[in-house]
Parts: sequence; structure tokens; C-alpha cells
Amino acid sequence: MRKTWVKRENIYYKPFYKQKSKMFLLGVFLLGIVFIIYQAFSINQLPSASTPWSFEGTMQGLRKKHMEMIKSLGRKQSDGYDDGGGGGDGALSLDNNEEEDSIKIIRGIRLYDYDSYKPNFDGNFRCLDGSKEVSFKRVNDDFCDCLSDGSDEPSNNACAKGRFYCKYQKRHITGRGVDVYVPSSRINDGICDCCDGSDEWLTITCKNKCT
Repeated sequence: MRKTWVKRENIYYKPFYKQKSKMFLLGVFLLGIVFIIYQAFSINQLPSASTPWSFEGTMQGLRKKHMEMIKSLGRKQSDGYDDGGGGGDGALSLDNNEEEDSIKIIRGIRLYDYDSYKPNFDGNFRCLDGSKEVSFKRVNDDFCDCLSDGSDEPSNNACAKGRFYCKYQKRHITGRGVDVYVPSSRINDGICDCCDGSDEWLTITCKNKCT
């Protein structure tokens, strides 16, 4: 049997998958260059810190606002109470340098729950455990509606499971810590339970022993 030889002009050809990988890597490289150019253009469009009107948009401005917020939280926790004659609703206004920046906080609640003690869109108050929703007018009305946690009566002893959070709350530098509270039954009982005496404001005057 006679053999037939076939001549190939290009014996050393590249497989198809190698060519495809090469094109894919080239596309990724070009896409990376486009992304870097886009980022550089975006950075150039950011406001400069040298102009006063654009200072708030810089990182330095954000850090400044963050520090101001932290200081304001500390001031709200450390200022004295403005009892306003000892109103029965238990509302407090915390003193600030400017009257328009002052806020009112219900006596005996945590600063963490400040937003929860505001009327919702329906004008109601939802118990902190979410078990019930009542009219906001029934908060601190000396009648316990939230029987499970007593959160609707933070400034009186109407609820058996109520908690009164002391005004002074010692916090770690990280913001973590255990909230200091006393049972609502100990409010205005003539005994200073909180180290700052914030649980007694009707019968006696307690000396601040917080360190």
C-alpha cells in the first residue's frame, strides 16, 4: 500500500482557546484602564477644601460634623434638668447654648429610645417590644397600657414591669455598656437609687454621687 504525504503550510498554529484567553485578558486590561481614568476624573470633580462654600462636602467637613454630633450627645446626657415646675407628664428639656437647638426628652427613658417616644404617622405610640400600639396621649398618663414591658409609663410607677433609666449612663469609649435603670416602683419613694438622684425629683433632693 502506497503512502500519501500531505504538506501543511502552518503546522505550528495556536489553539483556539489560547487565542480566546488572550483576547479576554486584553479586554479586562482595557476595562481597567477606562475605570482608572473615570475614577481620576471623578476625584477631580470633588469640591476643594480651600473654598468655604464647599467645605461641608469634604472629608474634613464630615469629620467635623461627626465630632459635633458626638459632643452634642454627651452634652445632652450631662446637662441639668429643666423641670419647669415638676410637670406631671415627665417631660424634660435639656439645656443648650441656643434655644432653637434644645430638645425635650421624657424623663426615665434611654437616649437610644428617644425616637421611639415620638408620635408615629398615626399619632400613636408603639410599645418598645412591639406588642401594642396606643394613642400618644396615653403615654405617662399614670395608666399602664404596655403590660409586657411598661414602656408607655417611663416616668411613673403605674406599670409593674416598668423601668426607669437613670439620667447618668456610664459608657465605654466605644459607646458600649450596660444601661443603668431601677424598677419603676422605686420612683419618688424617698430613697436615692440612681447615683445622680434622677429617680427622686418630688420628695427629696439627692446628692450626685456619680464618679
